[in-house]
Amino acid sequence: MSNMSSLLQHLRCPNCGSGYNSGLNTDTLLCATCTTQYFALGQVPCLFPAGVQHKSIWQHQAATMQAQGRQGLAQVQEAVSRYDLTDRTRERLIDTFATLEASQAVTLALLAKAGIEPSGNPQLAQMNAGDLAEYYDLILRDWAWPTEENNAALTRITHILSDRVKPQRILMLGAGAGRLSWDLHCEYRPEISVALDSNPLLLIVADTLIKQRRSFELSEFKTFPQMEKKLNQTWAIEPPVDEGNLRDSWFALGANAWNPPLQPSSFDLIVTPWFIDVNGGDVRDTIGLISHLLAPGGRWVNSGPLLFTRHLPLEQKYHSDEIRDFIRLSGFELEQESVTQVDHLDSPLEVRKQHEQLWTFSAKAPKNPLKQAFQPGAEIPWLIMHHLSIPQYAYQPSQQHPLIHAILDLIDGQRSINEISLLIAPHIPEGITPKDAVVTLMGQIVSEMAS
Repeated sequence: MSNMSSLLQHLRCPNCGSGYNSGLNTDTLLCATCTTQYFALGQVPCLFPAGVQHKSIWQHQAATMQAQGRQGLAQVQEAVSRYDLTDRTRERLIDTFATLEASQAVTLALLAKAGIEPSGNPQLAQMNAGDLAEYYDLILRDWAWPTEENNAALTRITHILSDRVKPQRILMLGAGAGRLSWDLHCEYRPEISVALDSNPLLLIVADTLIKQRRSFELSEFKTFPQMEKKLNQTWAIEPPVDEGNLRDSWFALGANAWNPPLQPSSFDLIVTPWFIDVNGGDVRDTIGLISHLLAPGGRWVNSGPLLFTRHLPLEQKYHSDEIRDFIRLSGFELEQESVTQVDHLDSPLEVRKQHEQLWTFSAKAPKNPLKQAFQPGAEIPWLIMHHLSIPQYAYQPSQQHPLIHAILDLIDGQRSINEISLLIAPHIPEGITPKDAVVTLMGQIVSEMAS
C-alpha cells in the first residue's frame, strides 16, 4: 500500500487500541498486542473488530449477489424464449438481459480484483448479511450521472463553513463511493483526508477511480417504462481530474463507524453526509463518537435528512430541536445551519425522484474538556450525553447493593456512563443492558437527591 505514511499515525487497533508504533503493524495489518489479523481490500486497509473474519461476510454477500443475478438472468432468458412476444418486446428483453449481464460481470470483477471472491457461508445464510448492491445508485450518482447533485452537496458544506476555516485533517463517516470526500479534498487540499465506509463495493469503486486511476463501464437498468426515457444505459466511469497528485493524501478506509480504527482527536473536520439518521444508532452516541475523534476546537459538519430507520425506537427518532440540545449539552457551539429541499438520486433515466429536506450545520467542538459540577435539580448533561465525564460528588443511594457501590466507586471525575458500562458489563445479569443499568441507577440517585 503506497503513500500510506500520512495515514499510519492516525490508525489504531479497534479491539485493543494499539497504535501503529505500539503493536499494530501496518505492513502486515497484524496487531501484535491482541493478535488480531486484519486485511486489505486491494489497497484499502480494512480494520473491523472481527479482523480477517469480516472478509468472509463480504464473500458471502458476493455469493448471494451472484446467485440472485444468475436467477434474474435465467428468468429474463426464459421470457425471451416465449412464443407470444412481439418483436419489440423481445428486443426489450434481449437488451435488458445484456445490460444485466454486463452490470453483474463488472461488479463481480471489481470485487474479485480486490480479493473478494464469491463464497457462500451456511451460517451467514441464516442471517441477513445485507445486500452489497444496496447503494448501487450512489455509484452512478457520484461518478456517472451528468447532474448537479454532487456540486450542490459540495456547495452546501463549503458555504456552511467559514471562509477562515482551512481544515488539515478531514474525516468523512459514511463516505459511500467517495465523490464528496474527494471534492472536499480538492477544495481544501488538506494534509490528509480519510473516507470511511463499511461497504466493500463502494470502497473499491472509490479506490479504483481516485487512487488507481482506472476507468470502467457500469450499466444502469430500469424495470418500469418511463415515457421518452431509455430503460437501459451503459455509463463510462472515468477517474476524476487530479493534476496535483492530491490522491497521494486521500485514503479510503474500510471500518465500522461505531468502532473506528482511528486515534482520538485526530481530525479537525469531520463530515457526516446522510449519516446520522441511518447508521443504526442513537444520535447522542454519534455525537459522542465525533467528540472522541475531533481535535479540540475542530468542526463537525452534518448534511442530510432526518429519516431514521424503522429499527430505531421512537424515543431515538429525534427532532432537530432535540439534536440542538444534544449539541449544546456536549459543549459544541452550533455556528451555522441551513435547511434546503433537494432532489435526491435524480437519474437521467427516470422522471420520478426522491425529494428530501436536508439539514446542514457546522458545530465547533470545545477547546478544553467539558467539566461541570453536579447540581441536583438542574439539567444534567452527563446523564443525557453518555460520553461526558461524571463529576465526582457524594452521591447517596437510597438502596444498598454491591453492584450499586461498585458503580459509584468507578466515578472518578473522568469516566463517563459509556466507560463505566463497559467496566461493569461482565457483572450485569443476562438480559440487562449495562448502559441502561447505569443510567437507571444514576437517574434514580440524582432524582432522589434533587427531591
